[in-house]
Amino acid sequence: MLSKNKIKFIRSLQQKKNRNEAECFVVEGRKGIEELLKENWLIKELYVSEEIAFKYKDLLANKDFIVEAENTIESASGLKNNKEGIAVVSFKTPEPINWTNGFVLYLDNVSDPGNLGTIIRTADWFGIAHVVCNNRTVDFYNPKVIQSTMGAFTRVVPSYVNVEDLKNRIPKDYPVYATFLDGESPNRLQETENGLLVMGSESHGVSESFLELNPIKITIPSGTDSVTESLNVAIATSILCYEINRKG
Repeated sequence: MLSKNKIKFIRSLQQKKNRNEAECFVVEGRKGIEELLKENWLIKELYVSEEIAFKYKDLLANKDFIVEAENTIESASGLKNNKEGIAVVSFKTPEPINWTNGFVLYLDNVSDPGNLGTIIRTADWFGIAHVVCNNRTVDFYNPKVIQSTMGAFTRVVPSYVNVEDLKNRIPKDYPVYATFLDGESPNRLQETENGLLVMGSESHGVSESFLELNPIKITIPSGTDSVTESLNVAIATSILCYEINRKG
């Protein structure tokens, strides 16, 4: 049962500090819980409405869960209109980077949770298995990130590695591509099966420290009459992932 203390604990997981201390996070709403039940994650606590318990009875078979009143679920949730379900889930260790399994996506200072969530969803759509973030990128377990992934968080779990550490991990002569306004055509991404694609923040772009890796600079050309300074990073990532995917 969702007691007052339990509700207080669940709501505390909206904050990164509390998530890190408890080593768990919240998944809220029907879609996130549906995808969670399909994948191999350790669910510590699961509360669902009577409607969801009936609708997903097959997925919930052999799972520990509690049917709660909709208004009680809503009181524990950080979302405005979540009456369907909420789960407390243990952190998951990301898979080691396989440098020979397609492109690796690196996010440099992506601070908006909606952007990170959309990028995770995009990576899942295009089959990019490895997303790596620097430590100034927003926390993957932020509830807004989880919500924005639309369930893709269950399949693409990013690792957090700063640039200096990343340089020590990249295989010698590994292709590196980075987005710059003065870059070449994104068609360059079709030249290799494996590579590192670096996406920078909308405000500051890719960090200069990446220049030490001698990246191939790429850009997404704008329309001839465009006066917009830059694309949203999630949209730009989607376009470039499409370019990667259409090679051959």
